[in-house]
Amino acid sequence: MKTFLTYKTCHQKPLFAASLCAFLCSFLANAEYVETYTVTVKRPFFDETLNKIFPHFEYNKRNSPLSASANELLVQSPSVNLNGQGGQIQNINIRGFSRWRVQSLIDGVPITSDRRAGASVSFVAPSLIERVSVLPGATSTYLGSGAIGGAVNVLFAENFTPHARFAFSENQRLSEYSYASVLEYENMGTTDWHLSYRTANNGTDANGNTLFDQFTQSSAFVRQRFDSGVLKEAWTLYSHNKDIGKSSSDFPESRITTYPKNTHWLGKLRFDINGLDTNVWWHKSTLDTHILRPGNRINTSQNEAFDVGIDTGKTLLYRNWSANWRIQGRARNGVIINEQEYSLFDQLTYDINTLDASEVNAAALFDVSRHFGRSAIAVGTRVDWQQQRNENDTVSSENISAFVGVNQELSTAWSASLYFSSAFRNPSLTERYFSGETPRGAVLGRRNLNTEKSFNIQASILYQYKDFSGTVELFHQAIDDYIERVDVSGGTGEVLQYSNVAKAEIDGVSYQFAWQPINSKWDGRFSGAWIKGEDNAGIPIADIPANRHRVDVGVSIDEIRGFTVLTYRAAKSDAADGERRLDDVFTMDIGASWNWNSMRIEASIQNLSNQQYYVSPDDKAAFAQGRSVQFALTYLL
Repeated sequence: MKTFLTYKTCHQKPLFAASLCAFLCSFLANAEYVETYTVTVKRPFFDETLNKIFPHFEYNKRNSPLSASANELLVQSPSVNLNGQGGQIQNINIRGFSRWRVQSLIDGVPITSDRRAGASVSFVAPSLIERVSVLPGATSTYLGSGAIGGAVNVLFAENFTPHARFAFSENQRLSEYSYASVLEYENMGTTDWHLSYRTANNGTDANGNTLFDQFTQSSAFVRQRFDSGVLKEAWTLYSHNKDIGKSSSDFPESRITTYPKNTHWLGKLRFDINGLDTNVWWHKSTLDTHILRPGNRINTSQNEAFDVGIDTGKTLLYRNWSANWRIQGRARNGVIINEQEYSLFDQLTYDINTLDASEVNAAALFDVSRHFGRSAIAVGTRVDWQQQRNENDTVSSENISAFVGVNQELSTAWSASLYFSSAFRNPSLTERYFSGETPRGAVLGRRNLNTEKSFNIQASILYQYKDFSGTVELFHQAIDDYIERVDVSGGTGEVLQYSNVAKAEIDGVSYQFAWQPINSKWDGRFSGAWIKGEDNAGIPIADIPANRHRVDVGVSIDEIRGFTVLTYRAAKSDAADGERRLDDVFTMDIGASWNWNSMRIEASIQNLSNQQYYVSPDDKAAFAQGRSVQFALTYLL
């Protein structure tokens, strides 16, 4: 389980966090008795700590080999749902949290967006991805402000197999071409690289109506691993995306939103400096937006930002305790949005700067954990400072977050865990300083927004015996100073402004059961979640997904594997402002793969029964794609 305790400032008397800080400082005071060791695995440093309390889940392509985006891998988790409107840059939802409340990572590199919809990871080509990791619940202690609702980490293949690949999806006329290779140098390590080109037309829903989900994507990835020296690994990814359609229900009658260009250049350097695990990362992004309102006007905007960060730390052993300490620094520079408005006759109405701001962040965190016979305990805390500024204003925020978790083995097969935590989310630069036009209308920032604060409880029961495993998680999260956009135009909805609107609570249950026998051809997984969220007046809050349940069944016979995925999404009647009610829907996907000599042949059918349903509760969400036949051929070089 996970839980973190967070408070905005020390003036709020965070007794739990202060006591925890005192304990951790006492631990560090015995540094001369501490034995150190270097972690050589690539997993995040906090995985080992949290795994002592609750299970950690990763999802691969086994039952979704022809994924159109990383989102299709992520929704294998019962905690993850699609959010907002459709299209290539649709984002996700974790346990009712989305947008700036979910932290997306690409191999540990934070991805931040100034779009209210949040950061999408769909700019990473699916053929580049080996698996995805999902960490539901508040993770501010480890990942900072953006992880009040959880985090996802998209992970590259550990070792690329040299190959050439072609894939095709019939509904959207999506074509993908990719090539990967590995070069080995004596005493120099290995270099692997990956090229991908993907293009897609507009697809159709189950009734044959056009969806505005076209896109073109080109990407290049290079990674170098070194056999010696302090630099252990270096990688970089460049992704160029153009002519991206925003699939929404107001297309094409009232609004046509296109993203003519969306680029991402990111990378990471991993060092081992005298036992210090150190990472330096960067992410430079641009996003151009074109909004046509038929019969009215055209709005365009250009968004750019450059993020850079460094973190360093070490894993320690002191008697039977294991500990991690970490120092993190991060800056967002040149966060700029320029906006223009034109008449339908291409006459410029205005050209203004709607955002020009920056932020810096520094944090220190520490955790300790150990086993006591059949019990385990883990505690951790974070001290966090952030400063945001624009030309006329500077705002600083100080926060403390913490967590404590315990796990008790009840028998050889059963265990239970309890996790408490606090979390925080500082307002984004957009929420604080933006003033301009969006696809939903005019939006104003508010300088004096308060930091969102959250307290979380999670209880889990786990079962593991022979070939069967399962976990059930109950969670509760209370949020203060919840930030949302409110109408300030007298009820017309033409002008919205960010405000701290209310307190909110989210409660739910999720489960996952897996059957993976070693000597059987069959395997299966059953998962799902029930989630409910309300403010302090009992009114539903936005982004709470419909309850969803999923069954995955696979069979492997020699070099052939087949799979079926059955998903039931329940009806949703408690729609919040800006949402619609949803009918229940049952969908089915099937597929198979065949390894034959140096080739791998894959085929699948998504939405086999051609169901018509909205992709999310958003009142501007479009319908999902109808039935789609997909094919891929991979040739090993």
